[in-house]
Amino acid sequence: MPRRPKGSPFTVNDQLMVATALMLTHWNREHGARPKPLRITMPVDDRPRDATMPIGNGTRLVEVPFSAAELAHRDWTPEAIGALLRRTSDRTRALKALDRPQLGRGAALLTAPVLPVTLRAAVTRGLRRAAAPWTSTTLLSNIGRIPYALDFGDAGRAHAVWFSAPARLPRGLTVTTASTAGRLHLALRWSKTLLGQGDGAHLRELFEHYLHATEQTVTDGTEEGPK
Repeated sequence: MPRRPKGSPFTVNDQLMVATALMLTHWNREHGARPKPLRITMPVDDRPRDATMPIGNGTRLVEVPFSAAELAHRDWTPEAIGALLRRTSDRTRALKALDRPQLGRGAALLTAPVLPVTLRAAVTRGLRRAAAPWTSTTLLSNIGRIPYALDFGDAGRAHAVWFSAPARLPRGLTVTTASTAGRLHLALRWSKTLLGQGDGAHLRELFEHYLHATEQTVTDGTEEGPK
């Protein structure tokens, strides 16, 4: 699991967000693209942790932006990454505080039971194509900690777990993480029209590199688990 200083203002989700943004920026630079703004969609759970917490799926989607200027560094020192982590934390907290529908206003309109399901599905496909220029760069999902072993009887217990979110175009790439037994497990899913098997392996290496780089902000020798 990625380390972070005790009492730090950023969370493991912020570290995953920064690692994803730097992974994509590095990939684009290697392929001759100039630094450009990124928007990363992430499901967040902002339900209260008390008796008022509602039952059911309490996550909602937020889009976290990164400007081209703040991703233009070539030498990501611990200080530069620490500053990016703090800015990302400020943004995610502000987005969580906004009052908006669970899947966004567009999805709320499309899922309203005013049209037949088949018609809504056709409209959704058409809008997905039309909205391609405004679609976020990628989807990052952190399932979180799975504290108990997955027991499959005679087949034994699982010591690792992976989930993957759909990677339909125009987004074409999703990043999903989950943790169990003290380890973080990463799943990258992509459209085969965009990436091949070797590309996925390289993206994994970049993600691992930048996730470890977020740990370099640890200076007091203490560690704290994810929230």
